[in-house]
Amino acid sequence: MRNLRQSFLADFGKYCSDKRVLVAVSTGVDSMVLLNLLISLPPRIRPIIEVAYVDHKLRLESVEETKYIKDFCENQNLKLHCLEWKIEDHPKTGIEAAARKVRYNFFAETMKKTGINTLLTAHHADDQAETFLMKLVRGGNLQQLQGIRIVRRFAEGRLIRLLLNYSKTEIREYAQKNNLIYFEDVTNNSNDYLRNRIRHLIVPKMKAENSKFLEHIQSYEQQLSILLQATGEQVDTYLANMQVGEDTFSIDTWSSLSKSWQSLVIKKLLERYSKKLDEKTLEQVENLLSNRKKPQGFVDLGTNEFLIKKYNLFYFANKYHVEDENTIKYELELNKWITLSKEEKIGVFFNKRPPILKTDQVFYFSNPKLLPLIVRHRNQGDRIHTKVGTQKLKKILINDKVPQEAREKIWVITTREDLILWVPNVRKSDLSESQVNDKMQYMIIFRNKV
Repeated sequence: MRNLRQSFLADFGKYCSDKRVLVAVSTGVDSMVLLNLLISLPPRIRPIIEVAYVDHKLRLESVEETKYIKDFCENQNLKLHCLEWKIEDHPKTGIEAAARKVRYNFFAETMKKTGINTLLTAHHADDQAETFLMKLVRGGNLQQLQGIRIVRRFAEGRLIRLLLNYSKTEIREYAQKNNLIYFEDVTNNSNDYLRNRIRHLIVPKMKAENSKFLEHIQSYEQQLSILLQATGEQVDTYLANMQVGEDTFSIDTWSSLSKSWQSLVIKKLLERYSKKLDEKTLEQVENLLSNRKKPQGFVDLGTNEFLIKKYNLFYFANKYHVEDENTIKYELELNKWITLSKEEKIGVFFNKRPPILKTDQVFYFSNPKLLPLIVRHRNQGDRIHTKVGTQKLKKILINDKVPQEAREKIWVITTREDLILWVPNVRKSDLSESQVNDKMQYMIIFRNKV
């Protein structure tokens, strides 16, 4: 058996360098061992220790336990922060979850009041295994299988679990060897709760099968955390490449990813934009975005949230009305670019600004009454005035043998009155002018290789 005090000293130096810490204490064996180990640290590294204790008023024994922790802290010259959770404030159901919320709210409030940035709790390796198995039984997302971390953010500081690498057996043996006084919560002996059933009926059998069971759980948790962090970072990179505007994303860029990455990216977006995340919704979104025969559509994400597909883009919105949103529309502001997709942007500029690239397409005009300009996708019945007369845009696209998929992605530049000036890559209207060097002109620049 390793020397717990020496091992704890090394872990404290690795994870905690704070001058002051707040220790969550319940008077159970785990927290009393943690408190003893902290008090036993060499003076040169021992922090100022303050104790946070909650009397939940759930057991008759809590009166004795509260008196003990008050006497203990007074004898050890430790500042005690104590909360009494009154019986009349107890809920009729969900008492465990409510008690936990009260506890951690109290810890956060105490940290803010005292200016202490670090909370220490006495979670150990058995807690880790029990939590892992509980999540496995209940099911859910893979991310939820991540167990208890040694260090995590909490309130305005952090929470550190310095006993997470130690088993319950090691903790009990340390308490007995050092004659520590602690109190047993008799409710921990009941199998009425899932955690207790796992603790009493499953974990002992796992330990009997393999003495390194707790170590293996800890190792799997660490590997899973690293893997999820790495995939999360890659997903964020893909999302940045996909994003073409506020809450708007490119379907073409998403489609270029492998099926696995497509699913992970959509899952991350649904976590960000919607409270509804299940396999059915994920499948509906993927089917909509990958369906080339359906250029427009939406998926109801619940709670008045929608994912909306418009040709080569999709975005998130609070509501969706088909009759009101036939196309995505952008109003061009003078001398400003608008990004349409990863490879396309457009802007209207005055007096030969900015410089034109060789790959740019440009439409010149002089009449300021045409402003402001609108950019949208094509609508049913669109017509354009050309030098050979008025023509249906649909017929032009058919005659030019433009593929159906490309037709859904073309952009149309119109006036606010919906007079079509230009369809880049297709036609210019009869309002198109030639560039005149000594004339003050507006120019629309369509840049399709950003």
